[in-house]
Amino acid sequence: MVAVFLIGASGFVGGQVLKQLSQDHPEFAIRALVRDAQVGKRISDLYPRVEIIVGGLDDDLVEVESSRANIVLTYWVQISGASLLAARDLASPDYDVGLPSSKVYDDLEGRDEVRSLIRDHPSREIDNYLLDVGSQTPQVKTAIVFPPIIYGKGDGPVHRTSIQIPSLARVTLERGHGVRVGAGENRWGHVHVADVARIFTGLAEAAAVGRDDASLWNDDGLYLASTSDVSFAHLSNLVVKAASEKGLIKSTDIQVLSKEESANVLPGGPVFFGSNARGIASRAKELLGWKQTEHGIEEEIPRAVAEEASNRTGK
Repeated sequence: MVAVFLIGASGFVGGQVLKQLSQDHPEFAIRALVRDAQVGKRISDLYPRVEIIVGGLDDDLVEVESSRANIVLTYWVQISGASLLAARDLASPDYDVGLPSSKVYDDLEGRDEVRSLIRDHPSREIDNYLLDVGSQTPQVKTAIVFPPIIYGKGDGPVHRTSIQIPSLARVTLERGHGVRVGAGENRWGHVHVADVARIFTGLAEAAAVGRDDASLWNDDGLYLASTSDVSFAHLSNLVVKAASEKGLIKSTDIQVLSKEESANVLPGGPVFFGSNARGIASRAKELLGWKQTEHGIEEEIPRAVAEEASNRTGK
């Protein structure tokens, strides 16, 4: 029996991964780490076959549980972030928000370039650590997944919403008009939460059957997760359009935020709303047979705006 140790089952992506793994592989023995026993009970109620382990990331039991498992998610198979793709721009003294970039990373043909982004930035400690583990102990198979904008309603047991789209909708409703960072010509990739969870499932399946292709793991195990990319100006326009059509705002104006203003208005404004993070998920498509199966981001915006409006009114 394949033993899986899952860290982050209460999170947005982790919860979706739990749902997908439980659905696709009832034969897996899944143990999930949570900090709070009440959260653990919520997970157990939905997934009675999942064994709950209560503890923190600094507890010795994490090492014990990891040593017992065949597959560890999201520790050895680690979720990172597509802000990696903006790292060089963000480090430049000339960097400004909202500007376009023609740079598009490819995780298959351009894997060395993606890897160098990690190695050139020691502040990405976990990513660098995982690369070190993979090169120093190759019998341990590691992979890092870099999701861009994640959208969609999650199916996890606890947290079911992401950050960027809900935050843009929330600020628009609060202010009664749209916002964007700078010109908004910067672009990020995007992916539905269920689609990104399928990359994790694909990696778990590959590990479970003992696939040891060098191209899957360790130095080459760097997975971008974008299905396409979109400008933030377009996202702002879509949010304003949806909010206006629902009668939630009176103005269709869009306020331009400076770098400094965006840091105070939007979470991680200059990075998550003002930079470029464009990538092609060739590796998952080629090696795991991954493809987009969920609806696109444009279809998501009206639902996200309606949900944020409901959250504000408590209805």
